[in-house]
Amino acid sequence: MATLPTASLLLLLSLSNILLISSSNVASDQLSFWSKNVRNIMPKLFLTKLSPLSVPDSDYYTSLLSQQTFTFYSNYCSKASVACDDNVIDTSLSSSTRSFKNGYLEDMIIPSSSQDKVDPNFFFRLSHLEDGKIVRLPDLNDQFPSRAFLPTQMASKITLTTNEIQKLFPKSFSSLVMKEAIESSVLLCNAPTNNLKAGEVQGCVKSLEEMIEFSKNSLGAKQLISLTSKSTKGSGKEVIIGSKNKIDTKEIIYCHETFLPFVTYFCHMQAGYGLYSVNLIQPGNNKNNVPINSVLAVCHMDTSAWPADHVALKLLKLSPGKGEVCHFYSQMDAAFIGA
Repeated sequence: MATLPTASLLLLLSLSNILLISSSNVASDQLSFWSKNVRNIMPKLFLTKLSPLSVPDSDYYTSLLSQQTFTFYSNYCSKASVACDDNVIDTSLSSSTRSFKNGYLEDMIIPSSSQDKVDPNFFFRLSHLEDGKIVRLPDLNDQFPSRAFLPTQMASKITLTTNEIQKLFPKSFSSLVMKEAIESSVLLCNAPTNNLKAGEVQGCVKSLEEMIEFSKNSLGAKQLISLTSKSTKGSGKEVIIGSKNKIDTKEIIYCHETFLPFVTYFCHMQAGYGLYSVNLIQPGNNKNNVPINSVLAVCHMDTSAWPADHVALKLLKLSPGKGEVCHFYSQMDAAFIGA
């Protein structure tokens, strides 16, 4: 593929200036690592999660983590932009974690009490994406409290176990909602991999750099192209499905934000998926059918291994293996393909 266009480089530099990123900030290193490994510019959903720490602060906290006596309290949390206080809890955190779990832990039994909270527009069939069809778009906003990636050297010192997270972020466990969200994420991050087929991978990544390296190694690629929904326009409203294009490659890394005090993604590459880029058109006075948004939609084409009471199957009135299940990508989701 062609090298990064000059216009894209200028936009990247412009974004960097807007963020007031200097060479002494971790965010500068994160942007640099991205530009060296990903062909297209960093999307907004990642730009808003860059670390606010300076390099000296990052080095200092890393040394404390190495001593295994460090605990994140309010002043550290604020400086690193991590959510380790119960006052950062968003009322939607519980339902967001639940929706994530319903969407990606296909082999888990979802309690009926959880199913009642899922947006009925969240899951749909592939026929939902027919050109000209009017559909109601679910909320594509990031529902989690605002958090940042940890610097990679700090993240590498953290083991994803409940005991470790509680030791480092004790105040996070003073809220039942946050405690349950963290425990669900730890469960997901440590999910068994013995059922994966050859070539399939999954795991949680604790930093931006780790996500990129995980994707490159899994795809066997030297460089990546990132794929995301363009924006949240149309969220919660009726939209018209416009043209759609299938991402024509079998090897795709799918990454979904899961809740921990610092930004963490669950990334996986598995067979039986279809990824589509879908243009959305606003109903009404839009004579030229100009798209208001371009979003990703992923379809789980093989549901034969899903439990019969999986929330998506129940919502769509399907039996395991009797139909595909699709959902749109929100600002909590991204995908990577080899360049």
